[in-house]
Amino acid sequence: MNVLLMFLKKYKLGFTFLTGLMLLMLCSATVVKSQSFFFRNYQVETGLSNNTVFCSAQDSTGFLWFGTKDGVNRFDGYHFKVYNMHDKGKPLETNLIGALMVDKNNRLWVGCQKGLYFFDRQRERMVRFVDSLTEINALQMDAKGRLWFISRVSLCCYDFKTKKIKIFQPAQFFNASSLCLSDEGDIWVSTSNGLLEKYNEANNSFNVFNLFAHSPKPASYAIVKIYSVEKGILFAGTTSQGLKQFDIAKAKYTDVLTLNPDNTTIYVHDIKKYSDNEFWLATESGIFIYNTSTSTFIQLKKKLSDPYSLSDNAVYTLCKDKEGGMWAGTYFGGINYYSKQFAVFQKYFPDNSPNSISGSVVREICKDSIGNLWLGTEDAGLNKMHLAT
Repeated sequence: MNVLLMFLKKYKLGFTFLTGLMLLMLCSATVVKSQSFFFRNYQVETGLSNNTVFCSAQDSTGFLWFGTKDGVNRFDGYHFKVYNMHDKGKPLETNLIGALMVDKNNRLWVGCQKGLYFFDRQRERMVRFVDSLTEINALQMDAKGRLWFISRVSLCCYDFKTKKIKIFQPAQFFNASSLCLSDEGDIWVSTSNGLLEKYNEANNSFNVFNLFAHSPKPASYAIVKIYSVEKGILFAGTTSQGLKQFDIAKAKYTDVLTLNPDNTTIYVHDIKKYSDNEFWLATESGIFIYNTSTSTFIQLKKKLSDPYSLSDNAVYTLCKDKEGGMWAGTYFGGINYYSKQFAVFQKYFPDNSPNSISGSVVREICKDSIGNLWLGTEDAGLNKMHLAT
């Protein structure tokens, strides 16, 4: 089924940073009501080791972990603590972190350019786990407690019982790009040429499914993220055709979100479930919030005049914390934090638009007899606000 894209005109939505809505429907058109999304930003100035954040996770004790271009950052809600990788007691020159994962035993696993590490909580340091494999960019535990990971483009599996690593060589199998564990307990792997591969342990083989078979020819076939939505359904994030949905039982896929409102392609880095019918997509063009019950999207982007908007449109990672907040790591703008509690109050600030408040320091507020608010500022005079409009 072809995807119908409808682009809405820009609305002035209070004084929030939400710059537009994109409506994508498979069959019918429905208008999406506007919402307010306010973010709190954390960067180098607030203790982050580097403003480029590639991956994120939260452990069972509540600590948030962020993998950056320069080491792993642990956040306790107030302060960042930086952990760098070491090899034989010497710090690595390259501390780029490509993957983070917390297992059921609350052990943090770290994939970086120089190999696979885990965090030793007693000694408060990163410990190298695998010596021979480098450029670890994806991590996943399976139902049997084995650790699956991708080293460069090679799929690997470590068995803790036998202490052996099985490597699925690209020449014999495929170039792996991401992996996930389905709700049925199966290991799925995506490839750089547009395929999904389901692992069959009985004969050490893979069932292959093409996610570009009936789509327009793309600039790139790479799938960079696969995510288990529920039993029978996987999401796939691609570099040039946005989000795809795969029905496991029917072995069929659907193109869900392909283009930005300006008709440019969508590059999906990460996918995270926020609620039963809401999924967040981290892309090169901001965050898309997908409502599966209405098949509609809201796009959140950086707005220069809005201090509560995303700090950068290139969003690489998403992590939902135990309190329901969403953390978004970006390439240039550090970390953005969204909480519904932070959005309880509508925010008004000077954004250089004709109808915004003129100043940043409000000294007096007075309501008159006909429903207006008079706002006296210290830095930019008197403002009158008509509450109805």
